[in-house]
Amino acid sequence: MAESRLKRPVRNVVLTVPVSFSRFQLTRIQRACAMAGLHVLRLMPEPTAVALLYAQQQLKVVQDTMGSGMEKLALIFNLGAGYCDVAVTATAGGVSEIKALSGGPVGGEDILLNMMRHLLPESESLFLNHGVSDIALLSTFRVATQDAIHSLSSQHTVDVNIDLGNGMKVCKVVTREEFEEVNKKVFEKCEALVVQCLHDAKVDLGNLSDVILVGGCSNIPKIRDIVLGVCKKGKCYTGMNPYEATVCGAALEGAVASGVTDPCGNLDLLTIQVTPLSIGIRADGNEFVPIIFRNTTIPARRELVFTTTRENQTEALITLYEGDEDKLDKNHLLGYFKVGIPPAPKGTPEINICLDIDASNVLRCLAGVVLPGSPKPVAPIMEIVLPMVDDGHGWCAEALKREYGSTLDLISLRRKM
Repeated sequence: MAESRLKRPVRNVVLTVPVSFSRFQLTRIQRACAMAGLHVLRLMPEPTAVALLYAQQQLKVVQDTMGSGMEKLALIFNLGAGYCDVAVTATAGGVSEIKALSGGPVGGEDILLNMMRHLLPESESLFLNHGVSDIALLSTFRVATQDAIHSLSSQHTVDVNIDLGNGMKVCKVVTREEFEEVNKKVFEKCEALVVQCLHDAKVDLGNLSDVILVGGCSNIPKIRDIVLGVCKKGKCYTGMNPYEATVCGAALEGAVASGVTDPCGNLDLLTIQVTPLSIGIRADGNEFVPIIFRNTTIPARRELVFTTTRENQTEALITLYEGDEDKLDKNHLLGYFKVGIPPAPKGTPEINICLDIDASNVLRCLAGVVLPGSPKPVAPIMEIVLPMVDDGHGWCAEALKREYGSTLDLISLRRKM
């Protein structure tokens, strides 16, 4: 479609992704683009793209009014079909600094399915045959339910009348209160993500200038009430189209990344991003030990020191994960490798694990072993670019446990910055 509109080939792209996407998922997206002949200039969390558009708008206001470029704090809430993303950004002089990100796999599809079950409790069992007629009826039912949800954004009741054939009809009056009750858990999850993001950003609500709602579900009154209520604001920011904000921000990033210049300075923009998920290793038994925490400013470099758990241990298995779940196997496996260690009493060698994320968001892990009294590593420092596995978790992590058990375990010694 873009090539048709531009009347020329498109080879470079900027893509926006949900906040909760792992590096494994991002790698798969890049591979898919490469197979299609596309070069990915940037992969941006969706609210980060909106933050860039907001930064440009605020820059333009300063230029037009000859005003001061005072920092403005804004909360961005993006609720799409499958994901809910939240960001807090500080903007001044065309620079958008992301203070915190939060996100999860909850969105408009959950709202739609909840309403379909409410209107026709046996709907899931009715369309199991996957025949042509079933698919057509399911499509009719989905569209009618979507129309009802859209109507409830502007009115308090809606009459739902759907003829599914074979004498099966859905005739029901649905109120907005009923709709909100049916989707209570979805709305609670959205609220929790907003609260978490504000907490991580350490924001004083009195300093929050704007609340920006974008995405296909941003017009739902309950969503608006929840976000404004948590932020203690009376109205939302209206300076951008909620359905186009993300793609407009991505287009701006594409212009900046491509080196496009603007004599008026409207492209003098910069986004300072943060890590959406924590990154660390398996240690201290079967625990996830974060090294770089969620919402750390990129580029970032952090180091932790570990030691052996067994006498004369000659190897350590470094297993890297990404995520923020308490249980190790709920996080995403990024890769693993072994480090050789000279035989020594347990607790003597120091295994330095350093994680480095550069400005292009490339993650590297460096590992070196130091013995007391030795100023240099006893073996060459290993450097691994991650992710290095084709499966983000599951069988690969289980295979490592079966193969090595706890024989190559590490325990943390102390934290280094």
